[in-house]
Amino acid sequence: MTPFRKILVIDGIVLIGCFFLIWVLATGSNFLIPGLQTDYIRSLPLALMYTVLVAILIILGTVLLFLPKRKRQ
Repeated sequence: MTPFRKILVIDGIVLIGCFFLIWVLATGSNFLIPGLQTDYIRSLPLALMYTVLVAILIILGTVLLFLPKRKRQ
């Protein structure tokens, strides 16, 4: 597996983890009160929007990491 492919796999796993974390936090659920009713369907568009923003940041970071360095003249 090439280093670039490894980074893409790690980025994908991080993005999936971020989606589920953002989705749980967007529901307004409280971990200390498990009996609280949450609406996962209503919070899905908000979670997807924030996940897309995180994906853009991850892609920009990966592109900047692999940009060729400029040589001094």
